[in-house]
Amino acid sequence: MRPASPIAAELAAIAAARDALDDRELAAIDAARRSGSTWAEVATALGLASRQAAEQRRRRLAAAARSRRHRQDARYGLSPLRAAVLALAAAIEADRRWDGRFPRAGLVRQTLAGAREAEAGPLFALSAQAATDLATAGPLPPRIRAAVTELRSALRAAAPVSTSR
Repeated sequence: MRPASPIAAELAAIAAARDALDDRELAAIDAARRSGSTWAEVATALGLASRQAAEQRRRRLAAAARSRRHRQDARYGLSPLRAAVLALAAAIEADRRWDGRFPRAGLVRQTLAGAREAEAGPLFALSAQAATDLATAGPLPPRIRAAVTELRSALRAAAPVSTSR
């Protein structure tokens, strides 16, 4: 394989910087909205003409971030883990009594919410933490129990193989 030329390396660095700025902009937009800023205020801050343009920009940034996560998941073999996280999070959200099921139930819900959009490393770490916390749970409803089993299986499949002797 031929080494990359300095120009190709510079272009790759620019693309990576653009992705990082897009992620930062998406996070800033979301933080502004959570803190009470209107779409019109966000549009003005971004130099856009309308609130609709700001909403469209946010949708485009979110779609691009999902696409990058999807490619990263595929590259590292984490697609089954992400799917297991999403399935378990959905099962928990559908359970109105979840937060009272065991002492760390609310924390598990929040951990999985963070894992949904996490990059590869944090996805694995957050999923592993949720599985650890779920080990302290008592009996769970069948749908959640099945989703927990799937999460544990996906974690085992995604875990790096130890080479120590």
